[in-house]
Amino acid sequence: MCNPLQVISVILVIRCQDQFLLVQRSKKDDIFPGFWQSMGGKIEIGETVEKAIEREMEEEVGLKLNSIPIFLHSYSWKKDDDSPTKLGLIFLIELKGRNDEYRVKLCEELETYGWYSFERAKKLNTIGPDSPTGTLGQLKKVFEVKRINNR
Repeated sequence: MCNPLQVISVILVIRCQDQFLLVQRSKKDDIFPGFWQSMGGKIEIGETVEKAIEREMEEEVGLKLNSIPIFLHSYSWKKDDDSPTKLGLIFLIELKGRNDEYRVKLCEELETYGWYSFERAKKLNTIGPDSPTGTLGQLKKVFEVKRINNR
């Protein structure tokens, strides 16, 4: 049976000074416990994408948006025939200034955080390390978009 319901999420790849802000999921989480990821969450009914980005940044890491989000790419998947389709919209957030100027305040769902270069991020236990939509795939996409925009 076709289920037209769709869950839409924003995923935020936050970068400052060529380092990415990654968060570690709670080790008690049912899905990917202890894994490192970019942050994000579901868009609420009636909420715009822009408002969801602002809200998720504040809720998950206590930061305010100070730049224009750059769309990186999207993905869609379905767990099974009875599950809703999930759509992820991935955005780059380039924070101004230095990363030590930002005071990260994690929500209860997250264990810890860190600022990582791409090379250091490759050593973490990330979600979907070989997938173009996994955490490392999201970070790689930043370099592709930056290369295209600098032509």
